[in-house]
Amino acid sequence: MKKIKLGFLSFTFALLALTSCTNNEPVVQDQQVTEESQSIVTSLNQLSQQVDPNGNFTSQSNPAGNVVFDFCFDFVYPLTLSYNNGTTVTVESLNDLVNVILNSNQELFVNGIAFPFDVEVYNEDTDAIVIVTIDDEDDFIDLLDDCDFDDFEECACYEVYDPVCVEITDPNGEVFVITYPNDCYAACDGFDEDDFIEDCENDYYPGDLFCFEFNFPLDIVIDGDTIVTVDSLEDLGNAIYDVYDFNFVYPFDVTTEDGIETIEDEDDFEDLLEDCYDDYDDDDPYEECDECDDEEFDPVCIEISTATGTEIVVFPNICYAICEGFTQNDVVEDCDNNGAQDCDENDIVSNLVECEWYAYSSLLSQGSELDMTFNSNGTLTVELEDDTTISGTWEIVSNPSGELFMSFALAEPLDAISNLDWTVVQCGEEFILLESNNEFIALEKDCD
Repeated sequence: MKKIKLGFLSFTFALLALTSCTNNEPVVQDQQVTEESQSIVTSLNQLSQQVDPNGNFTSQSNPAGNVVFDFCFDFVYPLTLSYNNGTTVTVESLNDLVNVILNSNQELFVNGIAFPFDVEVYNEDTDAIVIVTIDDEDDFIDLLDDCDFDDFEECACYEVYDPVCVEITDPNGEVFVITYPNDCYAACDGFDEDDFIEDCENDYYPGDLFCFEFNFPLDIVIDGDTIVTVDSLEDLGNAIYDVYDFNFVYPFDVTTEDGIETIEDEDDFEDLLEDCYDDYDDDDPYEECDECDDEEFDPVCIEISTATGTEIVVFPNICYAICEGFTQNDVVEDCDNNGAQDCDENDIVSNLVECEWYAYSSLLSQGSELDMTFNSNGTLTVELEDDTTISGTWEIVSNPSGELFMSFALAEPLDAISNLDWTVVQCGEEFILLESNNEFIALEKDCD
């Protein structure tokens, strides 16, 4: 039986981590040998951006649920720090370190550290967490340079639950799994589909979809042999955020909608989580949206506010608009007169060849998507969901009245698209809508 994965519960507990740390002041010890360090100031400032004012790690900044991946490295504790008034503090854990950060101010703040100290970092060549010794300030500067904090941009990932898992080796040589909510978050940490393992969905379950509650207190085992008693989800999050694997001490009780249930072993717990995942699948809030392409092509227009004013967005039918959060009251009348009159043939061509595009159509099976790459020489590459690649051609032409038409030449199974002439009913930098009788093709730009 596999170990309980760190990523198994990380998405919940990353949000709950360290909520109790603000209740204690840092413990000031006798003066020890430290050196002033701009790098420790930079590190603590950067780490402070990972947490909210209550010490909770925010979900978007911490999608992996592990400090090495969400921040860049983890200190090996204990750690000796010094304040600007000359006093020192011994930090025994990540909880203590965030406690120090939250209780710092302009009058009292950490500006020194005792060298040497160790950190845990991820080695991309070996897919392993390794321990590195930082001997002096120059080593510390090099570490921060590798982190690229100055060039960091927060990942703007779409909020879709489609988990991907990556296997990592911890400093003890044990393999554990990091689970990301989707491949976008994984890509932000440098992973791609070649790094993902199979059967990920059974190793992870997002916190806001739990179909049960733990009955506290319960005991967990961290780092192989340390037993910790936790009294709440907050305690559980504090205990597991900066460890690489943990397991429960069985048996323990949970409360489900059917009452109290005793979990005797790991098999019972995995069965419980699989049942939860099945429930999530059955209640998928986006499932109804997958059925929108079965409905008749009947464009509706929605006026939305932008940074530069307002713009009209056209949806293939009201179903798609509702799935994006709009209502019938948001629909603009006379939709046929909106959108296409500002389409420019040259702009469309420029936008199409700039990036890849997602395409969905009433001619495709429900929920299917195509990845389309348009080339300036009129050739086209289409990747199907089974990774099959089809080559073809495309063309845009206009008539004297200014209407724009698009045509394709594609082999099976996309020949149905080639058999129709498509009218451009909306165009923009991010979205293009094509219509032919009661059929449609919607194109959405994907520069990432």
